[in-house]
Amino acid sequence: MGKRELFETPIIGFLLRAIGAFPVRRGEGDRRALQMALAVLAAGQPLGLFVEGHRSESGQLIRGRPGVAYVAQRSGAPIVPLAVSGTRGARLGAFWRRDIVIRVGKAFRVADLDVTGDDQQALVDAIMRRIAVLMPPEQRGVYR
Repeated sequence: MGKRELFETPIIGFLLRAIGAFPVRRGEGDRRALQMALAVLAAGQPLGLFVEGHRSESGQLIRGRPGVAYVAQRSGAPIVPLAVSGTRGARLGAFWRRDIVIRVGKAFRVADLDVTGDDQQALVDAIMRRIAVLMPPEQRGVYR
C-alpha cells in the first residue's frame, strides 16, 4: 500500500504498480484499499503497510491508524512487526553514508494480543506497542 499521490507520478507510479503496490487515500476510510489488502492476504501474498499512515516528521512513533485493525481482524494473517529507524539522518545528505536500522520482531496474530472487545484503536495500539519495543526508547513516541 502506498499513498495515492505516489501513483500520480508517471515513473514512480509505474514502478510501484509493477511490484504489486496499490494506492490508498490517506486520512479517510478507503474501503477499496482495505478490500485490496484483504485480497492480497487471501491470495497468500505478503502485505506491507505503515500503521501510522505516514512518515513521522519528528522521528518518533505517532498514533497508529485503525485500518490495520480492520485488516488484521478480518484476514487472521500473521503480523510481523518491523521497526525502521535512522531514516531522518539518511535524508540529510547525498554524499555521506547514513545508517538505517531495520528490526524485525516475532510474528503474532490478533488472538495473541491482550485486547478484549471491539475497540479498534486498542487493537492498533497493541500492535504498535509490539513495534515500539523494537525502536530505540527515544523514538517510541506515544508508545513509551
